[in-house]
Amino acid sequence: MLTEEQKKIFIENGFVILDNFFSETEIVEFTDMVTHLIKINLIKAAKKDPNIIIKNFEGVELDEGIIKLEEIDHQYVANIYDTIFQTPEFLRITAKKEITNCINQLSNRKENSPTYIDQSRCRIDSPLDPNKRTCGWHQEVFYYIAKSDFIQTWAPLIHNATKENGAIEICPASHKKGIANQSSLEGDELYKFIVDENVIKEYEPETVELKVGQLLIFNSRLIHKSGKNTSKQVRYSLVGINHNLDNEFFSPPKFVEVDRKEIFDKYYENQ
Repeated sequence: MLTEEQKKIFIENGFVILDNFFSETEIVEFTDMVTHLIKINLIKAAKKDPNIIIKNFEGVELDEGIIKLEEIDHQYVANIYDTIFQTPEFLRITAKKEITNCINQLSNRKENSPTYIDQSRCRIDSPLDPNKRTCGWHQEVFYYIAKSDFIQTWAPLIHNATKENGAIEICPASHKKGIANQSSLEGDELYKFIVDENVIKEYEPETVELKVGQLLIFNSRLIHKSGKNTSKQVRYSLVGINHNLDNEFFSPPKFVEVDRKEIFDKYYENQ
């Protein structure tokens, strides 16, 4: 159960930090799973490049191993990213019932009210290019579920989140003014709406440094962004969205697969 003080902090600042939220067992199992995925991809890479010596990455897979994969071909890292979110080790973390319970308490809903977990992923941010796949100040308001009511989560999963490795940055209390003035970045389809810089001047942004095991829960209208990873570590972080199913406007997203029949036929022929 959250304390009244924690609820007050969330209402006033738009976010709250929960200590010791994820257990050591959950983190260790997740870490071991990611390490295993990196090893698998290093073996694949070594088959194409005999200069890759697998034993050189033993014990340092989580940083040096994945950085090497990024240097060789980003597709290896992309495949790891697209695999993690459907593993039992990650699902046990992101689908933890206590997350929904806390969100319901912060939203004054019944504690057992269900939420829809959406876009819950483990970000993998390499220090190779701190500007790559980063987004400016934004709000998760313009989304593909129109008029949805949701709350977001963020947490470090392997290394502590520090300013040096790009911990999340926020503008406290910025949620109170609703949707901020935003601009569409020309030619950028991934990060389409960015909060205008003159809006940011109204606040005192701060970096939220967290230890592994802590969880940040924040309002969808809180202005935020990821920091730049200038360390020698790879930053692994949980990002998640929990939609309120009591919201009368909620409708689950439906993704249309292009050329579905052709893809099915091709897969069948290659069996």
